[in-house]
Amino acid sequence: MKIRGRLLILLLSIALIPLILSSAFYHISVRRIGGHLATETRVQLLDRAHALLHALVDDFGRILKRDETLVLIALNLQAREVEHRLAAPPPPVTELYFAEYFDRGEKLPEGMILSDRHFHPGPGGELRPIPVNYQHQVIFLPQGVGREAVADDLARLSTMPEVYRLVHSFRPDLIHWQFTALESGVHTSYPAKGGYPVEYDPRKREWYRGAKQAAAPTRQFITDLTTRALMLATSAPVYRPDGSLAGVTTIDVVYVRLFADWEIPAQWADVTETIILSYREGDPTGEGKLETVLQSRQAGARKNWQTPIEKRYIETDAPQEMKAVLEDVRAGNSGVRKVHYGGREVLWAYGAHEKGNPFPLVIVPYDRIVAPATRAENYVLDQIVAGLKVIGLMLGGVLAMVTALAIWRSRTVTRPVRQLADAAERLARGDFEARVDIRTHDELQNLGQVFNKMGPSLREREEMKQSLALAREIQQYLLPQTPPRLKGFDIAGSSIYCNETGGDYYDFIELVELGPEKLGLAVGDVTGHGIGAALVMTTVRGVLRSQAGRHGTDLVQLFNDLNLHLARDTQDEFFMTLFYGVLDGASRTFHWISGGHGPVFWFRGSGQIEELPSSGIPLGIIEGTPFETPVPTVLAPGDIVLIGTDGIWEASNPTGEMYGCARLCRVLASCAEKSTGEIHAAIMKDVFEFRDDAPQDDDITMVIIKAL
Repeated sequence: MKIRGRLLILLLSIALIPLILSSAFYHISVRRIGGHLATETRVQLLDRAHALLHALVDDFGRILKRDETLVLIALNLQAREVEHRLAAPPPPVTELYFAEYFDRGEKLPEGMILSDRHFHPGPGGELRPIPVNYQHQVIFLPQGVGREAVADDLARLSTMPEVYRLVHSFRPDLIHWQFTALESGVHTSYPAKGGYPVEYDPRKREWYRGAKQAAAPTRQFITDLTTRALMLATSAPVYRPDGSLAGVTTIDVVYVRLFADWEIPAQWADVTETIILSYREGDPTGEGKLETVLQSRQAGARKNWQTPIEKRYIETDAPQEMKAVLEDVRAGNSGVRKVHYGGREVLWAYGAHEKGNPFPLVIVPYDRIVAPATRAENYVLDQIVAGLKVIGLMLGGVLAMVTALAIWRSRTVTRPVRQLADAAERLARGDFEARVDIRTHDELQNLGQVFNKMGPSLREREEMKQSLALAREIQQYLLPQTPPRLKGFDIAGSSIYCNETGGDYYDFIELVELGPEKLGLAVGDVTGHGIGAALVMTTVRGVLRSQAGRHGTDLVQLFNDLNLHLARDTQDEFFMTLFYGVLDGASRTFHWISGGHGPVFWFRGSGQIEELPSSGIPLGIIEGTPFETPVPTVLAPGDIVLIGTDGIWEASNPTGEMYGCARLCRVLASCAEKSTGEIHAAIMKDVFEFRDDAPQDDDITMVIIKAL
């Protein structure tokens, strides 16, 4: 009986298969129940989360609209009062408090307090309260602005504290700073405080330039120069009675206050991110963008007041998800969507967008929403693991029994296997005489018989491998080892075989019989690969070298002799394309002939690339075939002749696309100013990069001639 049958009877006798099947059924059924319960729970949790998030963003949108409207109303009142005072005659000057008083600690008004809302970062990064005065305003004049020159504007704005106090009383928890800056350089701020840098000029700040340019109320995200905190500055231009721009008045809302009334459910509060967005229309081909106006994670940010606020845009990790969100935003719809953001799955809940107005976005991690369902599923998995542990103990007992029986019954198996292992180790060390003697009348005996046949087969393969290696070494030695030197020319060549031996051939032949500065150049391609093609290539090389000097520039007779030789010796098994030329360094003339080899590219110094035509069919096909003698070519300085084999332009990438002659010509033209060695390297690099991981299916041979 065969080994497989004996082992099957042994396993079935101890009920191993039923036990495994029962444990698998238990695992699948319990997991299916747990998965179903978890899925139902997730659906319910997501439905509740969608409803809650919809309500949240709708409420947040209303809160945002309320605060925005309140600030705009307050700003309009403040702007009208500024314009009213600028239109009136200058009143008697009351006591004015300039910023330098606060910095020096002298002439300070009564009522100075340490603010519980205005803080400045100390040297160690700690926040320190700053002294302010809610009864008065502070006046700052930039460098170059004298008090006498702006005395009238100072007098007119001297009564602004009563306006500032009134506006501030609308929402003291929301309004942080109020200030007015005039084109004349006058700058008043409320509540009064110091800390203005010497180089500060309000007319250069983005809130001032933005309102001035828009000629309408604007919102700017800025860094406060005193507290270094992020602020939302709402600014409006103010005008003099003649309609000319007087300046800009502004209300600063501290960043954190915009999120103060946003109540996030307690179970999400520690992981939820809230953002105020603005929609930016794209160009006619774009989808638009969502610009981050304010972000809850930046609530504690303290920056240099001179550093511009960088615009930030929010994106999902998947373009299709972002496209769906943008469609909702453009349509003015609120929504809740599951997206991939920051490398994880989250729910985006966004409010309805009104053109030109910001809208809220709440981001909640998906795993936090479905956490109860995940915990339930994990509980079921824990129970499955506990059950599997019990089953594992049972399987352990069964396996112990199987092991004991296997040891008792395996002696008839282990001895032949050990014999095979020892013989295989000898064979791996190169002992091709290794044999085994197994007589078990089963598969092991058949395996031993097959093994005994491996030694002779491996010996033959090893001998063949050594022969091929020697043939490759000899064939490579027959090819030129270094490029020739010919006055007025730069020449390079190479051949890369795809197998141990190849059928491509190139050669440089010094034609001393014809006189000095004469060089023969040959490039050929034998059909097929391997030993046969290598032998044909070697034969052609020998005949060509022996006949080239005798025939000189009579290239037709030379090819007739070569063709006759190949046609008689190779019959129909092999034929060869061959390009041969005689290069005259003195006259710069190139006599050439082509037996079906091509294309051969002639790059002229003007940038034009031509193909040298073939003179006849490949060698060795038809005995006595005629060959034509092309007109010799005169190579001008900068001319390049590239002779290659089809392994270049027929190289294929993994998709099956061929490299092609057009791409070869482009690379040649781009490197025309370089040396032939550099041109050769650039072409080979481009071919290999194009081929990528695809195998080399054909030999690659190339000779490049450049006239200097």
